[in-house]
Amino acid sequence: MKIYIVRHGQTDYNKNRLIQGHIDVPLNNYGKEQAILTATHFINEPIDLIISSPLSRAYETAQIIAKEINYQGEIIIDEHFRERNFGEADGQSIPVIIERVRKGEVVNLESEKDLVARVVKGLNNLKEKYPDKTILIVCHSQTIKAILMYINPELYNLDTYLRNCSISLIEYKNQKWEVVYANYNDYI
Repeated sequence: MKIYIVRHGQTDYNKNRLIQGHIDVPLNNYGKEQAILTATHFINEPIDLIISSPLSRAYETAQIIAKEINYQGEIIIDEHFRERNFGEADGQSIPVIIERVRKGEVVNLESEKDLVARVVKGLNNLKEKYPDKTILIVCHSQTIKAILMYINPELYNLDTYLRNCSISLIEYKNQKWEVVYANYNDYI
């Protein structure tokens, strides 16, 4: 089983270094261009299934990629891959609030433990339903970091830097998950 995990394209919140969390911010024009360029990576890679977070920045990225690679299936919305709930930090400047987030001092912040449990449940569901498929998930920075951290905590954590529209590849083989690569976006 192969799962490509793509972070959504750029939004104005990304550009202005604001926490988005559950705020439903659309892609900006550059984010749309990034999604088109990202699709070139998948032209020769048959994708069996595309899954997206319900937030529009991820879903729009998934739609653009699907169109560019002529994907004929439906894009499945999966709540397990929604961005982390940043509670009262949503909409705040990252440089101003990041230390409070790291210390867990933000009201209604989804804990690291709960975030990891949620994304792992999503991965396990996919593993059971689609064991031999190549899947593309379009989601969010903290969601991807939680997946990478779960698989390889020595290399990844919630502070790992991930670029917009970067691709990470994980595989499930020999009864375990493996990170093949992370944060790849040389095509942009």
